[in-house]
Amino acid sequence: SGHDRFVADLRPLMENVLRERGVSLGICCHPYDLCTELIAREAGVIVTGVRSERLDAPLAVEANVAWAGYANENIRMQIEPLLQAALVRRGLL
Repeated sequence: SGHDRFVADLRPLMENVLRERGVSLGICCHPYDLCTELIAREAGVIVTGVRSERLDAPLAVEANVAWAGYANENIRMQIEPLLQAALVRRGLL
């Protein structure tokens, strides 16, 4: 309802871990789920790929997309380094 200051969908990063455990990944975010990214960006929201790059999902319906969204640059500066470090520490990046 517009109250989130940070949201991330990291499920695609877990695919190899789950496969090793014999578990399927299940549903993930797809490019069409992010169709409003441009609107959010124009409103000042920052949406990135999980490696801090500008979101660049393939135009395909079956691709799984990992992403992070920040309400503004200040929040991104606080959270992104911690998120990146946690993902690297766990071998997910």
